[in-house]
Amino acid sequence: MTRILLTRRPAQAGPLEAELREAGFDVGFLPLTAQRLPEDRTELTAAIERLEQGDFTVVMLTSGNTVRSLLTAGWSGDLPEDTEAAVTGPGTARVLQELTEIIDPWMPTREASAEGILAEIPHPPEDDCQLLLPQSAQARPRLAEGLAELGWEVTTVTAYETVPLDAAPLDDPLGAAPLSTGAPGVGSSAEPEGDVLLLTSSTAAQAAARLRLPAHLRLLAIGRPTAKTMEELGLPCAGVLPEISASGVRQALAR
Repeated sequence: MTRILLTRRPAQAGPLEAELREAGFDVGFLPLTAQRLPEDRTELTAAIERLEQGDFTVVMLTSGNTVRSLLTAGWSGDLPEDTEAAVTGPGTARVLQELTEIIDPWMPTREASAEGILAEIPHPPEDDCQLLLPQSAQARPRLAEGLAELGWEVTTVTAYETVPLDAAPLDDPLGAAPLSTGAPGVGSSAEPEGDVLLLTSSTAAQAAARLRLPAHLRLLAIGRPTAKTMEELGLPCAGVLPEISASGVRQALAR
């Protein structure tokens, strides 16, 4: 049975882990990163206030961590009548539905990525095109720039930052405290025990580059930015998930 290691903590387990097990994979955890709110939350708080006042036509949510960070920072989870939610793909949509009452956000149908969004998102209405894009501090500018090129008036705000797990405080509001998992973490000299390592972010790739990785371990990337970071670090990328799902893992492994 193929053993897939995920670079997050067991407490962050969700639909992907369940899907992988149902698809016949053995799932393990190699926690490498954690998420925390930005130290200065002035812009984030102001953006949430504007969102709840109805200043935005669309709020674009690019990950489950984005949803969790907004809620932790004070978002009620509700949207004004004239504000729509958009998400990167089914994984974010599931987190949104689990944590709020928003059940039918817009999402791209072909590729769960910035490029997928830009290829499919409708052009903005002429009279109101304000879009809120809360994102990771490490997010690349491609999505924001592409949306602006399409005519959206984009307000970007840092919703959270991803850090190596050993840099996260124990009282972190997003629950980034390390857990005992029996797996080596950042800075460990032990070899990860698995067949596939699923890297969830560029920060995870940077942390993985500091580990002693066995030659047989296949590295998969979630998202093109993660794959680009892997390339820059000299980490071999066996594939990029076309979507964050068990099917996406199978497709990436088959390439």
